[in-house]
Amino acid sequence: MKARQTPMRLASIKKYLRHQSIMQRKSTFANAFASALAPFDEYSPEAAAEAIRDLGQDPEEDLVCAYCGQPAATWDHVFNRVIGGEFSGHGHRVRNLVPSCRTCNERKGQKSWREWLRVLAPSDEEARVVNFERFLSKAAIAPFTFDDMKHQAHDELTRYLEIRAEVFRLMKEADDLASIIRSRASAPKQPG
Repeated sequence: MKARQTPMRLASIKKYLRHQSIMQRKSTFANAFASALAPFDEYSPEAAAEAIRDLGQDPEEDLVCAYCGQPAATWDHVFNRVIGGEFSGHGHRVRNLVPSCRTCNERKGQKSWREWLRVLAPSDEEARVVNFERFLSKAAIAPFTFDDMKHQAHDELTRYLEIRAEVFRLMKEADDLASIIRSRASAPKQPG
């Protein structure tokens, strides 16, 4: 079953007809820095299939969103990798990734999976909670905290954070220069 696309309307052009800023993308870069620190599992078809079965789905069939039951289009991190611009301790683990529709993935935001299910209030919410609890109960690895990183790789983490701060400083400087360039490029030409 193909997901229904919303038709595009003329007024949607408005979001492109405005000032663009590099710093508007700062969260994307913060996410990239945090994601690079995130631990990950090597792919195992057996482990992935078991996890999907624990969510109440058949790994041999098309997957559906673990939250709402619509056809899945992506994978959602049950526990966000980034909270407040910092690495959360959770990563790209089989037991931290669930099939998701784009809508749930985009709108869940910083909400916990339980909060998101309450917001959605699917008719089978209790069964979904049971599936999530079974799925998460078999997560063998605890989150890797920021304090763990500080203790085990203090110097490297300090330098990593310095690099991140420098990237953000350079992004701000580039934004300021772009403003000057736009201003001068759009100014009326002086005769002569």
